[in-house]
Amino acid sequence: MRKDATTLQDRLDALLRIAKSNERKQTHFQQYELSLLNCSSLQALLQLILEEHVQRFQLTSVTLLLFDPEYTFRRLIEGLVLPSVWQSTLIFTETQATLDQYFNLQRTPRLCSFSADQHSRLFPDHPNLGSVALLPLIRQRKLIGSLNLGSRNASRFQPDIGSQFLQHMAAVVAACLENTRLHEEIKLVGLRDPLTGINNRRFFDQRIDEEVSRAKRQHSPLSCLFVDLDHFKRINDQYGHAAGDAVLKQVASLLNQLLRSTDVLARFGGEEFVILLTDTPANAAADIAQRMRIHLSQQFFAVNANKQIQITLSIGLATMNHSNQIHTSHQLLQAADQAVYAAKISGRNRIHQAP
Repeated sequence: MRKDATTLQDRLDALLRIAKSNERKQTHFQQYELSLLNCSSLQALLQLILEEHVQRFQLTSVTLLLFDPEYTFRRLIEGLVLPSVWQSTLIFTETQATLDQYFNLQRTPRLCSFSADQHSRLFPDHPNLGSVALLPLIRQRKLIGSLNLGSRNASRFQPDIGSQFLQHMAAVVAACLENTRLHEEIKLVGLRDPLTGINNRRFFDQRIDEEVSRAKRQHSPLSCLFVDLDHFKRINDQYGHAAGDAVLKQVASLLNQLLRSTDVLARFGGEEFVILLTDTPANAAADIAQRMRIHLSQQFFAVNANKQIQITLSIGLATMNHSNQIHTSHQLLQAADQAVYAAKISGRNRIHQAP
């Protein structure tokens, strides 16, 4: 009788331990879920999914495969500075069949042993996983991606394990991806120039204040280039405004290609562009401006199907550092604006540096 009582108590203790463990897991997931739901940017959300998820749930690898036929997500992350490791964990496909092959018609989570033949594309950096869980990301009944969890433990993800918890997680991740995508697109509409696709003046006004504050904190130089297309009115008058628009788009694309990811390019208005060169002293900024001026002067710009023209730039340069009288964003921009005016009245196609 005493032995039976001891056995029963042992069973009760075991069940209690399981219940407490499940409670801790539930609390742990709820905290993670709140973190996902509170993300206001795509980059922060991706960091939670691709990096923090690994640590929180003691996994070997987490990857994300997104169906992106219109390059929507890829355009949104173009301007972000992403960790190099994401190149193998953030995966895109333009083909629905690529996603469909991993799931059944019911699109339920798939838990199974790792197969190099089937799963190498999803886990390119981990060819020796033991088991995987592939979670379909569904929004409005459409499969938009797959959240992929990998473990070296062969018994971590098996078909007979309940998948309701994983299905709920996938639903939360899918909703958060969709919400942050919409949020980022709304921000871009208000901060992008509709003609050239680069940043607009509103975006620049925000960033210059941020960069001036950062430069002061770090005691680093901040240079500003004011770029003006020479004789742009002649292009509009001779070839029409559509030709002028085409030239502006080509110029914006070329300028963007010449800059670092940390620099800020914006269309200031009309044929004027403005550039912030972070951590860049005046002499280095002058070299960048000179390369930019020469490079664009050597290009041919299509104004219609039968005609190409060449253009030149006038560039004003101003730098905020500890040794001059520029202390605010307004002073920096005003100095660069005055410098480009000096470049134009001095003959155009040149760089003028503010004192």
